[in-house]
Amino acid sequence: MSDSTDETIRHPSRRGRRMVGIGLGGLAVVLAGGYLVGHLMTTDTLPARTEISGVAVGGLSSDQALQKARTALAPTLSREVPIADGRTVVAVRPASAGLSVDWPATMAQVDPGNSWNPRVIWNTLHGGGRVPLVTAVDRTALDAAVTAASSRFAVSPRDAGVTLKGTRILTTGAVTGRTLDTAATAQTIADGWPTDGSEPMAATVIRKDPAITDKAVQQAVSTTLRPTVSGPVTVTTDKGDVAVSAEQIAAATSVRTAGGTVKVTTDMASLYRSTQAGRDRLGLTQGTDARILISGGKPTIRPSVDGRGISLAEFTKAVQPALVRTGAQRTGTAQITAVPARFSTEDARKAGVNRVIGEFTTQFPYAPYRNTNLTIAANTINNTYLAPGQTFSMDKVLGPRTADKGYVEGWVISGSVMKRESAGGISQSATTTFNAAFFAGMTDVEHHPHSLYFSRYPAGREATLYYGKLDLKFRNDTRYGVLVQAFTRKAPVDGSGSITVRIWSTPTWQRITSSELARSNYAYGRTVTSTDADCHPQSPSPGFDVNYSRLFWRDGAVARKENFFWRYDPTDEVICQ
Repeated sequence: MSDSTDETIRHPSRRGRRMVGIGLGGLAVVLAGGYLVGHLMTTDTLPARTEISGVAVGGLSSDQALQKARTALAPTLSREVPIADGRTVVAVRPASAGLSVDWPATMAQVDPGNSWNPRVIWNTLHGGGRVPLVTAVDRTALDAAVTAASSRFAVSPRDAGVTLKGTRILTTGAVTGRTLDTAATAQTIADGWPTDGSEPMAATVIRKDPAITDKAVQQAVSTTLRPTVSGPVTVTTDKGDVAVSAEQIAAATSVRTAGGTVKVTTDMASLYRSTQAGRDRLGLTQGTDARILISGGKPTIRPSVDGRGISLAEFTKAVQPALVRTGAQRTGTAQITAVPARFSTEDARKAGVNRVIGEFTTQFPYAPYRNTNLTIAANTINNTYLAPGQTFSMDKVLGPRTADKGYVEGWVISGSVMKRESAGGISQSATTTFNAAFFAGMTDVEHHPHSLYFSRYPAGREATLYYGKLDLKFRNDTRYGVLVQAFTRKAPVDGSGSITVRIWSTPTWQRITSSELARSNYAYGRTVTSTDADCHPQSPSPGFDVNYSRLFWRDGAVARKENFFWRYDPTDEVICQ
C-alpha cells in the first residue's frame, strides 16, 4: 500500500469528526435542556411524591409544606421520650432536653426555591420522594436531662443474706447494682429522636454484681446450715446421755458474710454453757470456782475445787462432727474426766488483787432509814469481783430494793421536792462507789448526779440511782482483777455515820486525782408553801454549774485528763402548813 493509504486508515475524515461533534453537542443541549426544565420545575411547588418524615406535601408551596409538616408532626415531636432498662422507664420531655427540629435544614432537602442543586433537580425530575427531619440537639440540655433521670435507674448492689430465727433459716436474695451511663444514653436519644413512641429507647447501664451471690448462700445453707439445725444431738457417756436441742444449737450458731463467702460457725463454748443443766442431770461432782473475799480487812482466796464431768474439749469432740449429720447419725460419745474450775486458785493468785487503788468515804446524818438502807446496800456490794473487761452495774448488783430484802422507806428527790419511797437514801452508796472507782481509774460507763445539790457530796462528783432507770456503771479496763469492798458505820442518835467503798487491785497509774470543783452560773429557786399531809420542809439552796477533771499521773506528771461537767437545779424553799 502507498503511504497515503496508511494515513487514511489512522485518522478519521473531517466529515466523520464533524458528525461526532454534532452528536455530542446535541446530547449536551438535551441535558442542559432537561436540567433547565428541572430547575424551572422547582420554582413553584414541591414534586408530587414529596414526603417530610411521612407527611405528604407534594404539590404544595414551600410555606404550605412547612406548615403542614409542622402541624402534622407536632404530637410526635412533643411526645415524651421514654428510656428504659427492664421495668424501669423514665420519660424525658424533648423541649426541656434540648431536642428540636431544624426546619430550614429540613426544607432545604426539597428546596422549592429556584434551586440549581443537582440532587434537588434530580429528585424533582423523578417526582419527589421521602426526606427525613433534620434535628437539632442542645447537648448540654440533653446531658442535664439524662443526668436528672439517672437516679431512677440507680440500684446499689446488695449481697444475698441468710439469718437464723430460732431454727428457721431465712434468706434474702442478692440484688445486682446498676448505674446509668448518662453519656451513652444521651447519645442514643440524640441519634434516635424522634420516634413513633411504640417502644422506649434502651438506656445504657453499667451493672455491678454483689459480693455475696444467691449461689453462695444456697451452698452454705445446703451443705452446713440446714444440717446444723436439723435436729438434736445426743452425747452419750458411761453415766448417761445428754441431749443438745436444735434450739440450743441454733442459738449458738452464727452466719457471717464477708469477702464473697458465707461462713457458718457454732460457738462450742457458748453451746457448752447453755447445756450445763443437761450435764448436771448426770449427777456428777460439780467444781467450785475460787473466790477472792475480804477477810480480816484484806483480800483472801477461797480455793477452787475441781469436779468431774464432760469437759469442753470432750463436749466439742462429741458434738461438732455430729452437727453436719442428719437423723439418727447425730450422736457422739464423750468421756467423763476431771473438769477444772473455770476460775482456779492459780487464776485468783494471778489476778493481782493485793492493795487498795481507790477509796472514798461519805458521811450521813442520823436517820433510821439511812442506817438500814445504806448498810444493806454496802453488804450487797461488798466482795463484788470484776475480771479484766467486766462492767460493774450497781442496779444489777443491788437488784430490786424491796421490803423483802429489808429495805425501808426513806426520802428521795422527786422533781424539785423530797418524797418518801422504799430504799430512800441509798443513792449515797452510789456516790461513794462512784468516787472510789473514780480514784481507782475505772472507766466511767454511766453515772447520773442528782438534780439538786447536797452539801455532804462533792459538787458534781456524785451519783444517784433509780431502779430500772438510773444506774451506776464502770468497767475494769486494766489487766488485773478488781474487788469491791464496802461497809458502813451506823450513825448514832444526834450523830453522823459513814459509808466507805474501797477498790482493791494492782495500780496501773502512779496516782489519780481530781482537779478543783469549779462552780459558776448560780441560779435561785422559789418559795413553795404546801398543805400536803406528807409535806417535808426544805431549805433553799442555789443551783449552779460545776466543772472538774480527773487527772492520771505517771512519772510525776499528768499523762491523761478527763473533763466532767454538771448543772444543778436550784432547790426550792418548801414551807409546810
